[in-house]
Amino acid sequence: MTFGEILIYCITFFGMYTAIFFLFTIMEDRVHRKKEKLTLPEVLPTVCVIVPCYNEEMTVVKTIKTLLDLSYPKDKLEIIVVDDGSTDKTYEKAQSLKNPQVKVFRKKNGGKYTALNYALKRTKAEIVGALDADSFVEEDALMRMIPFFSKEKVVAVTPSMKIFKPKGFLQRIQYIEYLIGVLLRTVFTSLGSQHVTPGPFTMYKSDFFKKHGEYREAHMTEDIEMALRIQSKQLVIENSVTSFVYTVGPNTFKSLYRQRIRWYRGFVENVLDYKELFSRKHGNLGMFILPCSFISVALVIVSIVYYLVTLLDHWWHVFLNLKAVDFDIMKLRWFNFDLFYINLNAIAVLSFISLAMGITLIVLAKKIAEEKIHIKYSYILFMMVYWLLFGFWWIMSIGYKLAAKKQEWGHKSSA
Repeated sequence: MTFGEILIYCITFFGMYTAIFFLFTIMEDRVHRKKEKLTLPEVLPTVCVIVPCYNEEMTVVKTIKTLLDLSYPKDKLEIIVVDDGSTDKTYEKAQSLKNPQVKVFRKKNGGKYTALNYALKRTKAEIVGALDADSFVEEDALMRMIPFFSKEKVVAVTPSMKIFKPKGFLQRIQYIEYLIGVLLRTVFTSLGSQHVTPGPFTMYKSDFFKKHGEYREAHMTEDIEMALRIQSKQLVIENSVTSFVYTVGPNTFKSLYRQRIRWYRGFVENVLDYKELFSRKHGNLGMFILPCSFISVALVIVSIVYYLVTLLDHWWHVFLNLKAVDFDIMKLRWFNFDLFYINLNAIAVLSFISLAMGITLIVLAKKIAEEKIHIKYSYILFMMVYWLLFGFWWIMSIGYKLAAKKQEWGHKSSA
């Protein structure tokens, strides 16, 4: 058996095992959710939504308006906008709304986490969360999250995130990626293993900040650090799958590249900061989900390197064959088509089954996310190129980490 065959078997087995495990977990979770009865408290808690922004004059007003349209009592909801040293008209745009629910502040640029902490010091709300200034919420999103806070040990509730009106090649790929994220967050919540609390509209009990500290710089990925900190305290992160939040995905390769480098490197840095989570004490997170995250990355990187080496070897031999016939391509037999030949070896069968399971998961993710847009073309694009992009981003992230290269924000959203 060649190395390539061993690699394919490993990838196929790992993919099929995790897919089947996730499917059964979702089925079990749906049964559990039907039996679980969550209701709104008789007295709704006060809520503060922080909108940290830097040079978001084009979207900040729309973001604030979606918050004002939330189906939540006006006297229980406050919105604090913190302009983190913008050089455009973000501050003026936010101030132009002149709504008593909205408080607008301006501070010297210090990074997103400093803007969040600036607002934390200026609110007495019982529930606190944030919304990036290029993200938008559905009007019932908050009301659907509140019942989860009545559960014991729950200190954070995450929403379901989607790409806002995807256009173009890159945003369509992200659109499928975020749909899969909705499904995975459902699985991780069921397993008590959420390790990211997305920046846009994750809500927290304010007591958590008082007991365990404010937001941290956290390698420019405070949403990952916050989730890992909650897990380290053996507290609970819930997920409101029907609370939908929309974010604007990067539409250029450069902005998407810089965003993903920040995300992936931040994930590694924060996991290293909380390496004690890799233990039986932390159950599924420490013994299954986090290890699987690194195994999947390793398999993708190895497969890409092997693919590139194999491709180079193939074209080198093509060059040698062409040279041998003095580059007369008509002397070479390039293609042999046999209508009655179908490859039924084990690898082909397993690959077909894996593809079928992948499609099943996407269909399920679409159903969970209550998505009505046709996704077949976006899914084809996703299947063709995402694994290459994913591996490339990880290779570069690891390279930056080893070279200790300075981290950059890239895309302004911190979704």
